[in-house]
Parts: sequence; structure tokens; C-alpha cells
Amino acid sequence: MKVEVIDLKGCDHPRIKAIATIHLVGIAKIYGIKVVEGDRGPYCVPPNQSYLENGLRKWTNVLTFERELWKQIQNSILRRYEELKNDGEREG
Repeated sequence: MKVEVIDLKGCDHPRIKAIATIHLVGIAKIYGIKVVEGDRGPYCVPPNQSYLENGLRKWTNVLTFERELWKQIQNSILRRYEELKNDGEREG
């Protein structure tokens, strides 16, 4: 399946570095995939929403992807993220 990264916007948050919009060509456009900076480098988190359970805020994914498709989505987003990050370092 062809995955196109339509948009990747930076985010002013300690761990969330960007929000991606992708196009699964011929199927759907998906907004809200987060690029998170983890201890072992950046990774992606699917769109999610919060809810309260016993007074505690919890999160659940809005979409669940088949494993191989999710790998393809993450690779596309992280490749674009690294390109933009490297371009920003060159300019600064």
C-alpha cells in the first residue's frame, strides 16, 4: 500500500515533537499520528483520545493498524521527520 506523508507539523511539547497527516492512497487520509521522542529515539503513536476511568485519565487508540501497514506508516513518517529535523539543524 502506498503511504504518503501529507503534512508534518512541529509541536511545542517536551516529548511530542510533531503531528502527522498521512494519505493511504485510495483508502483514507488520517490526521493525528504523533511523533514522540523516546529514550531510544523517535517513534509514532496512532491517533488516540482520552477518557476517564475511576477518576483517572486514560488513553485509547482511535485506529488500530495491521502490523506491516503500521511499520510502513511509521517508516514513512520518521523518514520525513528526520529529513525536516536535519534541514532545521543545517539552517540553524
